[in-house]
Amino acid sequence: MKQIIGNAGKNLHTIIITAREKDGTAETREAEPYSYRITKGEEKFFCFDIQKGGIRNFAVSNIISVEETQNSFTPRWSVEV
Repeated sequence: MKQIIGNAGKNLHTIIITAREKDGTAETREAEPYSYRITKGEEKFFCFDIQKGGIRNFAVSNIISVEETQNSFTPRWSVEV
């Protein structure tokens, strides 16, 4: 999963990410991959959700699947993945 995100970041391609939400549902979205951070002892993945037009973060443990697309993006911030 991290390798797919890393490759997408290196290629400046968006990803299709499916992750478990706080309410237990799973949501799929297209996003620009940016970085990982440790927050309160938990590793988080930060991305820009294209449809919602904003930054989102997911606990890495809640990510179900990731797929690299062929859709290019122009970075809004440094891509650190």
